[in-house]
Amino acid sequence: MDSSVYWFQPQPSSLEPLRKNVSSEVVVVGGGIAGLTCADALSARGIDVTLVEQAFCGGGASGTSSGFITPDSELELSDLTGQFGPSRGQALWEFARAGVERIRETVSALRIDCDFQVQDSLLVARSALAFRTVIDLEHRTHAALGYQSRVYDRAALASILGSPQYHGGVRYDGTFGINAFAYCRALRDALVRRGVRVFEATPAIRLTDTGIETPGGRVTAPTVAVLIDHALPALGLAARAIYHVRSFLSISRPLRDAEIRAIFPEQRVMVWDTGLVYDYFRITGEGRLLMGGADLRSMYSRNGESARHRIAAQLTHRIEKLFPGVNIQIERLWSGLIGVSPDFVPIAGRAGGVPAIYFAGAAAGLPWATALGNYLADKITDGRGELDDVFSPDRPFNAGHSLQPLIGTPAAFAASHGILKYRQKARLAIADGIRFGR
Repeated sequence: MDSSVYWFQPQPSSLEPLRKNVSSEVVVVGGGIAGLTCADALSARGIDVTLVEQAFCGGGASGTSSGFITPDSELELSDLTGQFGPSRGQALWEFARAGVERIRETVSALRIDCDFQVQDSLLVARSALAFRTVIDLEHRTHAALGYQSRVYDRAALASILGSPQYHGGVRYDGTFGINAFAYCRALRDALVRRGVRVFEATPAIRLTDTGIETPGGRVTAPTVAVLIDHALPALGLAARAIYHVRSFLSISRPLRDAEIRAIFPEQRVMVWDTGLVYDYFRITGEGRLLMGGADLRSMYSRNGESARHRIAAQLTHRIEKLFPGVNIQIERLWSGLIGVSPDFVPIAGRAGGVPAIYFAGAAAGLPWATALGNYLADKITDGRGELDDVFSPDRPFNAGHSLQPLIGTPAAFAASHGILKYRQKARLAIADGIRFGR
């Protein structure tokens, strides 16, 4: 099975690397969707910007992703309100929704050809317990905060999703899927046309007292914005607050219309489930099934290749169970790293010294990353800071994260995420007098 990233075909070319010293008002480090958005917002305000990217723009977590454009990432609305309270939780949800709308507006304004597919979001329950707790709670939270959603029990779900495996779901609109790599490349090209200096194959190897240092030259700037997701610790930023999870993404051969209708009898939607290690899938504009997943053994590992064959077998088996009778043949399977914090909420802050260094990462989800890039641009130009306490790398995390010095970073993050994901659901299950499990 081909392990190359489907979106990267044909092989993308890179812009020239930095080979001399340059200067600008702001240097942005990172050419993913967050860094590109930050550079876009700054340059639109007339600020002289240089952007450096270690490989090629969109070549990291952004470009290898599934392209789900939804405020949900690792945390649903009910997770945010449960952790931060209704007001603060809704503010974070609106932050992610702003990322959704910025991507939508950019696609329209630049007329980006990125396989823009309007599809509702559908969270489905792997168990009857998950339906009674997670799905029902999510629907009630949407209603309480004035958002529209629709809940489906198991029988009703059959009308919109042709799988016997799920026990119900909750659906809401305003979301879509894209080819995120094509989006990033188009945004990069628009920046270049606007006069932003973009250097690819140019890693920032050191933050200095005048800007950044790269293998080919220095960028002198009074302000540095570092948006390199899980790689922030490599530059000495947010070292204990960011790690990564690994996800695998597969894509099928093009499906016939009848095969797609067997999966989605009415309309195509973007689907993910309530599992701790969850499956997620959607149909691309070419009629291919895009499906992602992982397992606990691979999620926190640095080496994805060793797990690829095992994950391929698991995803193939999972697809056969989900859609019996539909002949779905996987053509490619690749993996990517996604930056995460111990509580799945993004990291953003400012490091002291000269130059002024701003940083952001761990935005698990393209809308969150987009909104984070815009947030950092606003912080640089206008001092924006209403969510600084929530995004601080020094904020308190749960007990799982405190074990990091004892059990190591991968195990500590796994424990922290497990506690966070299941604490509220376990409490609900106990309240219902039901043994927690799935």
